[in-house]
Amino acid sequence: MLRYYSLRRHARAFKDLTGISVAEFEELFDRFEPAWVAAEEKRLRRSSRQRAIGGGREYRLDNEDQLLMVLVWLRIYPTTATLGYLFDLSQPTASRNSQRVLSVLNEFSKDEFEWPDPPKKYKGRSLSALQQEYPDAFAIIDATEQPVERPKDREQEKLHYSGKRRRPTCKASIVVNEDGIIRGVTESAPGRTHDLTQIRQSGLLAHIPQAVTVIADAGYDGLYKDLPNHSLATSHKAQRNHPLEQAHKDMNRELSSVRIIVENVFCHLKHFKILYDCFRHDVTDVHSAAFAVVAAIVNQRTKRRLALADVG
Repeated sequence: MLRYYSLRRHARAFKDLTGISVAEFEELFDRFEPAWVAAEEKRLRRSSRQRAIGGGREYRLDNEDQLLMVLVWLRIYPTTATLGYLFDLSQPTASRNSQRVLSVLNEFSKDEFEWPDPPKKYKGRSLSALQQEYPDAFAIIDATEQPVERPKDREQEKLHYSGKRRRPTCKASIVVNEDGIIRGVTESAPGRTHDLTQIRQSGLLAHIPQAVTVIADAGYDGLYKDLPNHSLATSHKAQRNHPLEQAHKDMNRELSSVRIIVENVFCHLKHFKILYDCFRHDVTDVHSAAFAVVAAIVNQRTKRRLALADVG
């Protein structure tokens, strides 16, 4: 059986199974525990509940083990039957408990994705000081697709079929700055959804400060209509009988050298197999929550790395 207090003694195995270090787990747990207690109290006091507070079965796992179970699920993405076996739970119990924990993690993960407020007064401060206070120069937008199980419903199959991947997929988009810090995450959508449509419907564009330059690939052609007051750069796209000129190729190459940052972020996200393997759960609810939680974990690690680099 996997338990936190025994696994934490094996640092390498702990990180392989959860995707984070013991120190990162403890930092995450300090945020998780009060949110979990509040969510449980709200659940137990709901008006439709028939039992009094204290009635019903108690959780077999401690709060630390509940969090550990969900991190193992996110990192290696076993079936819920396998997850239950690893933690000595039945398959329905493992599924039900992990969904509750994921919901709590998702709620406070949303606070992780915000643009900092730009400095209001510039007088008397150097350029380097302003850059330290507000380092964001770019907002880099991109989407990623993940295969899903083929829906049995014909209409759902059409909705999830991606012409790019030639199979059913789901899609999520992110906005990152030039340091790889995630500033926004969309809800997950069926793979047929266009990249530009998803970012428009997400509402994230309204939160990008005007002082920030927006960069995207050729799939976001037309984004200037949504951001008329922003500096915007998208890759040039060749058309039939109109090949790209050398100047456009050079510009695309320069934009790619900036856009590689968002590709690196996707690489870090997909170290968690729930965002890489064929997704077996509901796209709208479970995938959206899992993507946001993993993005928050990766964001914390990026911020910690940047802070250590500044100290060094």
